Amino acid sequence: MQLTTKSKYAVRALVYMLQCTKGNPVQIREIAESEKISKQYIEQLFMKLRRSGIIKSLRGPSGGYVFSQKPENISIGDIVRSVEGPISFSLCDSKDKGICARLGICKSYPLWKKINKKVENVLDSINLGEFK
Repeated sequence: MQLTTKSKYAVRALVYMLQCTKGNPVQIREIAESEKISKQYIEQLFMKLRRSGIIKSLRGPSGGYVFSQKPENISIGDIVRSVEGPISFSLCDSKDKGICARLGICKSYPLWKKINKKVENVLDSINLGEFK
């Protein structure tokens, strides 16, 4: 499994929000300039993060984005699932790629399932608050 730029950039943008804004609303333009990420790309990521309840938007001249919950309650796994979908190390039972026809008889499936669970546990064990 390789995390895509969606996960990497989402984490970078949220760590920036955490470390540089001191809880104040941050505008996408500021994150884009600071992190050298396309503004349009961040907009797409923030739409997904907002839908999943990780961030919320505030309107107005001093508006922008803020966390909708404490960073300590947001795991890296939550962020990855928000922008990528379900975490799946192997394609055996990946919901978005379809289920393998050999799933019921595959002798190595328990191995892939165990590895997937370990990866998911690691991502869920790290919270955004650790980056303050």
